[in-house]
Amino acid sequence: MLFRSVMNRLRSILTAGCLATLLVSLPGHAGRKHGDVENIGNRNVSGRIFGILPNMVSLEKEIALGGQIAAEFEQTARLIEDPVIAEYVDRLGQHIVKHSDAKVPFFIKVVDTDEVNAFAFPGGYFYVNKGLLLAARNESELAGVMAHEISHITARHATERMSKGQYMQIAAIPALFVGGYWAQMGIQNALGIGINLELLGVTRESEREADQLGIQYLWNAGYDPNAFVSFFEKMQEEEKSKPGRLAGWFRTHPSTTDRIVAAMDEQRYLPEKDSYIVNSSEFDRVRARLQSIDNAQKSEADGDAREQKRPTLKRRTADGSPDPTDTGGEEDTTKKRPTLKRPTDPGAQPED
Repeated sequence: MLFRSVMNRLRSILTAGCLATLLVSLPGHAGRKHGDVENIGNRNVSGRIFGILPNMVSLEKEIALGGQIAAEFEQTARLIEDPVIAEYVDRLGQHIVKHSDAKVPFFIKVVDTDEVNAFAFPGGYFYVNKGLLLAARNESELAGVMAHEISHITARHATERMSKGQYMQIAAIPALFVGGYWAQMGIQNALGIGINLELLGVTRESEREADQLGIQYLWNAGYDPNAFVSFFEKMQEEEKSKPGRLAGWFRTHPSTTDRIVAAMDEQRYLPEKDSYIVNSSEFDRVRARLQSIDNAQKSEADGDAREQKRPTLKRRTADGSPDPTDTGGEEDTTKKRPTLKRPTDPGAQPED
């Protein structure tokens, strides 16, 4: 009876939490979260699950989980190991982290892929794609995307989704003890729909929250917060001119138009500063260096491919079979080069 009472109470809490989350997301009920930008660095932006329950994953376990995922990823990923590029990106990221609400150390690396994107694993493991560095027109645009991904870690979105899934599964347990098989199946099916909608909603909401926090961190680090908008507009233009080229970006992010509107709205709440960082000569040098390295690698790869595909001529003997002495245009190193011999040399043929 005690177990049944506790589980029914948990189900009631989860149901109320889901309804509250839905109401908050509806027009007319939306409140502005994280409005206290003057307290950045001293805030807890991770919040509680359904607004009332704790995250089931501790920070220590989150760091360990992220480290394990990152180690597996780096076994197959190709990283940019050029010290100038790697150090610059890490230093830029750490500067943003310093002006964020981060509670964990960050490990920032560059991935050698043309996809315009960046991504973060739980616990502070953060990767910036080569394609993003080359697509950004200035340092503030690069910093804006990095600030967005840093926000996913500060808000603990990955473990928040994990915890919500676990709580929703726990809520289904009473059906096994109370209503029998058919009641269990009915609740499981209902919860299955709820889980899918909830997790999709969380994903969309987490992206909106990361945009909001990212703009705040960008502003707090001294960068032009409008870089968010300018980069989104660039993505829209690129997709229109070359459809499919930025599929990875649009696959992992919400509607760009909606994000532009929300980003411009968030900027209205940020106190105005006398000046902002838009670009730096170091960004231009690093970007040019990366472009030069990338061009050299692609040129070498193209040369190797052409060399492998180069046609060769083969000779045949009188009966039509392949000539065993034909090397296909390649030098036969087994044959000795001709030499001149004097009459006095050993083995030379005597003159007639």
